Amino acid sequence: MTVKDLARLTPSGYPAVSLLMPTHRTPPENQQDPIRLRNLLSEAKRRLDDDEAVPQSVATQVYEEIAEAAAHVDLRQVSEGLALFASPGQVHVRLLDSPVQERVVVGNTYEVRDVVADAARRHRYWALVLSEQPTRLWSGDGADLVEVHSHGFPFTHEGPGGTTGLPRDYGQRPSAHRDERHRQFFRDITSALAEIDALDSRPVFVLGVERYLAFFADEWGRPIAGAVRGNYDRAGPHDVYRVLAQQLDAHTSIQQVAALEALDVARGANRFAAGLAEVWTLANQGRAAHLLVEEGFHSAAWVHGDHLHPPDQEPHRDEPGTLVDDAVDDIVEMVARNDGNVTFVRDGNLAADGRIALIVRY
Repeated sequence: MTVKDLARLTPSGYPAVSLLMPTHRTPPENQQDPIRLRNLLSEAKRRLDDDEAVPQSVATQVYEEIAEAAAHVDLRQVSEGLALFASPGQVHVRLLDSPVQERVVVGNTYEVRDVVADAARRHRYWALVLSEQPTRLWSGDGADLVEVHSHGFPFTHEGPGGTTGLPRDYGQRPSAHRDERHRQFFRDITSALAEIDALDSRPVFVLGVERYLAFFADEWGRPIAGAVRGNYDRAGPHDVYRVLAQQLDAHTSIQQVAALEALDVARGANRFAAGLAEVWTLANQGRAAHLLVEEGFHSAAWVHGDHLHPPDQEPHRDEPGTLVDDAVDDIVEMVARNDGNVTFVRDGNLAADGRIALIVRY
């Protein structure tokens, strides 16, 4: 799911259960994770059973769905957090690179703020390894890569010119026939990749020998985020990430520079806002076109209506304010939910703007 998809994640109905917990990579802390997860599942079951608005059959169904999803999570392979969402007939699991506050929430909507902010901070991409036997597609999320097995991937060139070879009666120009078969092979690959990218658009990185890269570029017909020359037919996920790491860093830097340049243009056109309080108000109004945030910026704050106050200044008005643990994550969710873009930039790039800035729509 994209950041915007996550921001709009909608339960199938009531009850919508959100279970979030911090996780740990190494012992001894990670030895407690299975116990904490069992305790949170017990808490979810108790709340479902005690909710008079939930028929017992529905409470049992939703609990079994979220418990089964939890049973398939390998807590030895997690990072900083885990999020489970379930409603009747629906369940979602997300492993997070950012720590979360431990909680179970039963309501009409999912508690997706932490998940959306975590997804926005991560660098997701497609890594396509070109080969005749076979071409493989990897879904990349930082250093984590998972092979795609859909839309025809992995692709193997099994026709003439591929595994079966060219017939002897192909005439005086067998290389031309071989090239045409290769073009058709890579045409099928680009069509399948285009379908996948339409569902989840990401930067595309390509690995392969020079000849295959040329065939792919001719058929793809759109910008490629990076290309690595060489034979990587037998490369596993760690190998693919290792050879792509430098290209990924360069692409991220280019994206950040482009976002900062766009911010300067917006500043000159008076379509610019800066600082946590002003950005919060405009994002809450749905006016955010592009949010820029420093990677290490987090801030608690008091929320009073559509206004934000520093954490040490509780608003003294007729209605009490609400203290949120991280207003930055809330802003990221609001922007994504309203079709805005989010770019995290390196710490210090927005020092003069209060570490957060916004390009507004109007």
